[in-house]
Amino acid sequence: MNLAALLAALVAQYAYPPPDRPPLAAFYGRLCLSTSKRLNAGDRNSGILAYLLLVAVVLVPVGLVAALAAWLHGFLLFALDALVLYGSLRFLQSTANLGAIERHLRDADAPAAARRLAQWQGEPALSDDPGATARLAAEHGLREAHHGTFAILLWFLVLPGPLGAVLYPLTQRAARQWELGEDPDEREFGWFAGRAFEVLDWVPRRVTAFVFAIVGNFEDALFCWRSQASHWLRPGEGIVLASGAGALGVRLGEPVAHGENVVDRPALGTGEAAGEEALASLEGLLWRALVLWLAAFLLLAALSLS
Repeated sequence: MNLAALLAALVAQYAYPPPDRPPLAAFYGRLCLSTSKRLNAGDRNSGILAYLLLVAVVLVPVGLVAALAAWLHGFLLFALDALVLYGSLRFLQSTANLGAIERHLRDADAPAAARRLAQWQGEPALSDDPGATARLAAEHGLREAHHGTFAILLWFLVLPGPLGAVLYPLTQRAARQWELGEDPDEREFGWFAGRAFEVLDWVPRRVTAFVFAIVGNFEDALFCWRSQASHWLRPGEGIVLASGAGALGVRLGEPVAHGENVVDRPALGTGEAAGEEALASLEGLLWRALVLWLAAFLLLAALSLS
């Protein structure tokens, strides 16, 4: 059933691409903002209460609807799972953005590539230098593939019905929206959501890194994971980026010029610095990783029937 729901969601996304900001993501954002406005007292205790209430308000109705759907007919639960995955997964969106940026770079239109990257990230690009744009696009592609697809799929397998596919992106949204505020009070309020997301993402990021190693250069991926991830700006994210860079056999990270300033970033990966050809290789890596996930879904389905 899980495999069928995943395939149905991917086919539906291909036939009817969701908007750049899917409705579910917009709903999570509005809900996090509303919860923060009502409960933010500027301390960690209010943040704990807000996160627990946020999760309960979303997951309890979803769980009840999923249980009712399963009780009425298995097809209704399948439809609900497929609908939630359709609104949650960003795999095809990520590969489409990588392909568009690659084409702009191959056409020597670096400003267009930087604009597409900025639109994808939702924030201004650090640089319109072609090499820097390629590296930043590859990093964002690895990041998006993990957060927007592979981590969601793992939690979709772990929790019953669509609960995992809702809990992970909801917690990620709360962590980003509450913890990254410039006001110190906002950071205190978002402390618990940030820790909750770290817990939820601890296993998935390692699974994603290992999957990249399996479908890419295994030895280099593991070497970069062990030796470079801890030096990245966010070590947890560095696990995914370092493994992905090693699997591709390219170098990511490194300082990037931003106006008159230089943003200092450690190097990740091995080999030559990533260029537009690395984006095509990354698309292939992500597709192979998805196929491996589909095989895992198929294996679990076969085991459940035996």
